[in-house]
This record gives sequence, structure tokens and C-alpha cells, in this order.
Amino acid sequence: MLTARGGVAIVTGVFILVFGFSTVNYFLVLLGVMFTIASVVSMPYFTLSASFEGVEVTRSLDKEKVFAEEFIHVTVTVTNKGRMRIDRLEVEDGYPEVFTLVLGENKISTRLDPGDEIKFSYVLQCRKRGVHKIGPTKLVMKDRIGVMFEEKEIPSYTEILVYPSYKDVRKLEALGAKRVLGKLFGVHRTRQKGIGVEFFGLRDYFPMDDFRRIDWKATARTGDLIVREFESERNIKVMLLIDCSSSMGGGLPDNTKLDFAIRAAVMLAKVALERRDEVGLAAFSDKVYQHVPPRPGKDYFYKILEALAFVEPTGGTRMKDSIEWVIKRSPKRMLYVLISDLEGDASDIVEAVKLIRAHRNHLLVLSPFGPWFEVYPEALSPVDRALAEAVSEELLEFRRKVSDELARMDVKVIDVGPDDFLPAIVSQYLNAKRRGIALR
Repeated sequence: MLTARGGVAIVTGVFILVFGFSTVNYFLVLLGVMFTIASVVSMPYFTLSASFEGVEVTRSLDKEKVFAEEFIHVTVTVTNKGRMRIDRLEVEDGYPEVFTLVLGENKISTRLDPGDEIKFSYVLQCRKRGVHKIGPTKLVMKDRIGVMFEEKEIPSYTEILVYPSYKDVRKLEALGAKRVLGKLFGVHRTRQKGIGVEFFGLRDYFPMDDFRRIDWKATARTGDLIVREFESERNIKVMLLIDCSSSMGGGLPDNTKLDFAIRAAVMLAKVALERRDEVGLAAFSDKVYQHVPPRPGKDYFYKILEALAFVEPTGGTRMKDSIEWVIKRSPKRMLYVLISDLEGDASDIVEAVKLIRAHRNHLLVLSPFGPWFEVYPEALSPVDRALAEAVSEELLEFRRKVSDELARMDVKVIDVGPDDFLPAIVSQYLNAKRRGIALR
């Protein structure tokens, strides 16, 4: 194929040739002929000699799984295993549009002798959660003077799994020990007498008590045998229900209701697993798309992260059918945390909540209010602001009716916006934990 430079060379040669004939200038005629012949004659020679058979391209990543907003280092190796020298080879490695090139270049122009190998690398920032593919690789081979070229695309892809952002958890970890969380969210243990490590209180000795639990100082003061009781923390099971219907995709770019719901789920899962609770996850809309049964353990956090990485807004809402599917696969007496904008059918929502309560489960409902996520009021014109207020009033009236129905079942709906979403879910969980919810 002809490059832009080759096209200019041919056009220039023809122009000089014509101009030379018109002015009877044989020097220009000769020059025009040389330009044209040099460009045209080189075409078949380059076409026959250009070959990508001996070119091998490999790609490696320093990580296959990363959190959103983190960086990956990509290294591309190009090897000439053929017998011919490649005078000019351009290599460009493709990457997803949602990634940002922050360091280096994803392309290179070089010459490769037989057996030569060259490497280049670049750094990408992974902006969006999910499974992404880096690739393909595009090869362009040019002749020495840059007149002709041949190109080939190598359909080689490298998958990378991008977890939801970890920045909120890092902020929480930076707060320090539990006493800091206690000031912010009211962290408390679920107090129950038993075998543990934290002191609970003193009581009179009973014949079946272990002698090692006798408090001899208290016994000396009172004259009666006194034993120490310790506090043990009862672990609960938490099931996160994430509404991933199309309406949850509303909001500003990268800050939709679903994005905040996932961030909240990540933070709650981290806090609950750190406190040795069992945590599970179900993401649903018209059906259950992701399901992770409740399990304990800090390593289980990555299982939940992996499921959240695949969650995207899609479909309508069939809450009752989805929750029924989850309940059949879950134990009783759980704490369900439902994150939904409640913009589906009111009767379907009420029936879903009835189903949860009928199985002796407890339920917390956090509901992102659409207008608070979709636009900033100051960015609207007076007319648009009036329309937005009308829509907000209509949504509020619908939510009041749903909230009243749920309140009759002792379920409170907590309306949240971008600013209070994350603190609300953690504080509600810790409050439920303190009150011993899902233990009875």
C-alpha cells in the first residue's frame, strides 16, 4: 500500500514531468520520470519482500487483578525470527478506551535485524471496574524511504480483572484503631456472656463453674466465691442485596447510583468480615446475576470484589422473584441489606420485603434518591430546575407510599445521597450489630 509520502512523491513526479514537457525543459522531464519510476517500481519489490511471518509479539502485565484507579505496567516484546532484515517496523499495542495512558508510549518505531529482540513498556491507569482486554497489536512495515507500507493486526488479547475502587476502604483503614471508628460510627461489640477475652462482669460462683474463672481478689473482699464473666461477640450473617436494574445506572459519569451502591457494598463487606461476620452478596434486576453465599474470613473479601466487578446496570426489576431465589439458597436469621432506588413496581417491592420478613430475617433498606445523583441544581436553567423539582416531588410521593408500607413490617427506608451513602451503610450495620439484630 502507498503511504502519504508515496502519494506525494508520485503526484510531484507527474507534476514535474508535465511541467517539464509544457516548458520544454528536459531536465525537469528527466527529474519527473525519475520521481515517478522510483515510486512505482518499488511497489512490487516491497510487496514481494514484505512479510510478517518471522515477527513475533508477546505481551506481559505485572498484575492480572487490580483495583479501579490503580496502575498496571505493560511490557511488549517484539522478536524478528525471520531471515530478512526489517528496515522500518512500527508496533502499536491497543488498550481499552476507559484506561488512561499515564507513562511511556504504547507504540514504537524500530529496525529489526534477523534474531533481534526489542522491548517497550507503558503504564495504564485502570479507570473502570470489570473484565477488560488489552490488545490487539498493530504492526506496520514500511520501506526505507517510507513510500510503501504493509500492515497486520495480531488478535492477541490479555485479560485483566479490575475490582471496584478500594479508596474508601483505605480511608477507613487510615482512621486507625477501632476507637476512631467508634467515634465516627459507634463501633460496639454485640455483648453476650460467654467464653471470650474481654471482661464482662462478676457474679456468684456456681458448682459447675471452672475454678480458673474465680476472681480471688473479689472473693477476699466479699467472703463469697466470685467468678469473672467474659464478653464474647456473636457473629451474624449479612447478605448484601444490590439492585442493578437499568434505573440504578442513573447519575453523573462514574458516579451513578450503582457505582455508589457498589462502593458501599465494598466498605460494608470489609468492615463486617474484619469483625468475623459472614458476608454474602446477590446482585439482581430481572434475575440474579451475581450470587456469593455468606462465608466468613478476610480472604473471602476478594470473592465478593470479583462478583462486584461484573455488575452492570441492566434490565427491569423483579425484586420478589430474585429475593425468593436468594432466600432458598440462604440460611435463616440473617441481616439483609438492600440497596435499591425503589423505582420498580410498588407491589413487587412490598412482596419482596414480606418474603424476607416471613423467613425470620432482619432487613435494612438504603435507597439512593435519583435526583440527588443525576445533576447539580446549580447547573440547571430555571425551566429545567422547575421540571426537576416536579419529577422529584413525584418520586418522593411514590417513595413515601413504599416507605409507609415497609414501616408496617418494621422495616425502615433510609434515603441517601452521594455525601452520606457510605457513612450511612456502615453506621446502620454497626447499629444493628450493637442491638444484636439477626441473633434472635
